[in-house]
Amino acid sequence: MPDRIVRVIFGVILLTVAAWMLPSTNWAATLYAKQDGVKVNAEKSPTSAVIATLALGDAVTVLTEEGRLAKVKTSTGKTGWVFKFRLSEEKPSSGGGGLGLSGLTGRKTIAARESRAGGSIRGLKESTEQYAKDKQIKQEHRDAVDRMEAFSLKPDEILEFKKAGHLGEFSGGAQ
Repeated sequence: MPDRIVRVIFGVILLTVAAWMLPSTNWAATLYAKQDGVKVNAEKSPTSAVIATLALGDAVTVLTEEGRLAKVKTSTGKTGWVFKFRLSEEKPSSGGGGLGLSGLTGRKTIAARESRAGGSIRGLKESTEQYAKDKQIKQEHRDAVDRMEAFSLKPDEILEFKKAGHLGEFSGGAQ
């Protein structure tokens, strides 16, 4: 009887070690870039060398996760680190338009519950022009909204802004 227990314990240990030694890619998840310009860094730091740049919807294989970071393998075989908030479980559809707020949020759309605030972001268009006139909103204020709507930033300008303000991936190191 004790021999049988020893064999069962040995078998369980052997299976556990074998499962542990299998390549992690067997359980790896496929995730997708939420936006254009997602940087894959060589090290776990946003300031390390960029080894690849992902376009919206590009697939990566997640090899491991550490805090806010994911170690990924690109479709070209390069391995590096990406901030997880830049990746999505569902492949995003390509959308038109410029960076707008998506440069900061990684999102190209807003939810219905955000539409009240979203209306001010989109500016005054034909559908709201009459409302602005009825409420006697001054032309200078309508022009200001139009100027805000037309404002855009280049990806490198957004990156510098986030670095300077310790925002996004620069907010707390590679935790």
